[in-house]
Amino acid sequence: MQSIRVLFTALLIATAFSATAVAAEDTPTFAKDVAPILFDNCVVCHREGEVAPMALTSYAAVRPWARAIKDKVVSREMPPWHADPAGSLEFRNDRRLSQVQIDTISAWADGGAPQGNPTDLPGLPPIPAGWQIKDLGEPDAIIRMPVAEEIPASGELAMTNYYIPVPWDEARYARALESKPGNRVVTHHSVAYIRSGLPPGTRLNEKGLAVRDESIEVDGNASFEFAQRSVKLTGYAPGKGYKRYPAGAGRVLPPNWYFVLNQHYQPTGKPETDRSELGLWFHDEAVDTDINEVVASDGVSIVEGREVVAEHGQRRPVVPNIPAFVDDWKIVTMKLFPEDTTVFSLSPHAHLRGKRFTYTLVRPDGTEETLLSVPQYDFNWQTFYELTEPMVFPAGSKLVTVGYYDNSVKNRYNPSPDKEVYWAEQSWDEMFNPFFEYGVDVETPTEGGGN
Repeated sequence: MQSIRVLFTALLIATAFSATAVAAEDTPTFAKDVAPILFDNCVVCHREGEVAPMALTSYAAVRPWARAIKDKVVSREMPPWHADPAGSLEFRNDRRLSQVQIDTISAWADGGAPQGNPTDLPGLPPIPAGWQIKDLGEPDAIIRMPVAEEIPASGELAMTNYYIPVPWDEARYARALESKPGNRVVTHHSVAYIRSGLPPGTRLNEKGLAVRDESIEVDGNASFEFAQRSVKLTGYAPGKGYKRYPAGAGRVLPPNWYFVLNQHYQPTGKPETDRSELGLWFHDEAVDTDINEVVASDGVSIVEGREVVAEHGQRRPVVPNIPAFVDDWKIVTMKLFPEDTTVFSLSPHAHLRGKRFTYTLVRPDGTEETLLSVPQYDFNWQTFYELTEPMVFPAGSKLVTVGYYDNSVKNRYNPSPDKEVYWAEQSWDEMFNPFFEYGVDVETPTEGGGN
């Protein structure tokens, strides 16, 4: 009897060890299972010198964060993606992880976050230092501010335009563009334009500013003259900074024009410097479709049920301020398309009170389709939502965009719920810019030198 007990105990121990071994074998490892997910989806931001708070480029760097990484991916807070998949089209730059990838990371963290065999570890993607576009190599051309700008420790700074002459003598066609701030801490935004000529009667000083009579010419991008002669290319704001286009489409960059880097800085409490850049990757051949970016508005807004119309000479109507303590303040704009229009991307822009946004296409027969729903807008993660396939809006269609704002104490990002909010350029002010990109047939680029 005693020998039977001993044998039974031995069998139980062997079975336990066997089960443990099988469980360990089934547990995902960092090298084989988790690293490929992180390297493909996360290290573009989670690497040294980038915006994320920690690097995820090695087991030693990742292991202390295993539980936090699991929590963030299971809740779908990371990677950041704010479009509601149930109420939006499909987008080719969708950053969401698949459920299989989420389950893999979760099982790895729950299983003790083992390293695995180092020989299974894939190489890091060859992302050019400082750039977010990870599979095109170094930019074909880099446009830089002429000199580094010195930003004071305090004060409210206006937007400034820095002009750089286009450095080639025949049209080029960009398939990808990226705005890269030299100092992200102090840069509220860096927006790149291309325009024909300088502001009338001006010349460039050594800093690339358009001046008249030795003084800076104030020609912010809200001016009518700037809008008439400029084309927006791309821009950096928290969470976004680059654009990519499919074969046959891109941005036409004519010779003898000017790149303009529109810079807006917010002081940090100590002196800073910045020298922002625009990276360009070119198509090898000319494109059929030139991409333009505009705001989805025909000069009329519906604010809390009241129509507000742009007056003569205004690009947009003067929208009433957002009252203190309101938590669901609504604004609606509409854009009519008199001819068939091919749309490539959608991108709502607001500041700290932005709450949620929708883009809805209303076809000529009255049928409606929600293109984009952002139920929880995040100022720190703004996105160009690139349609998986360009979409044709039939002639007579309308694009209706709706934005809601939370100026109450319930908004944890709200710096001052007890104050009404003005429409202006500082982060504590507000904006409603429902951007979208559309294509036009390429015409022979014109040379725009001179004033």
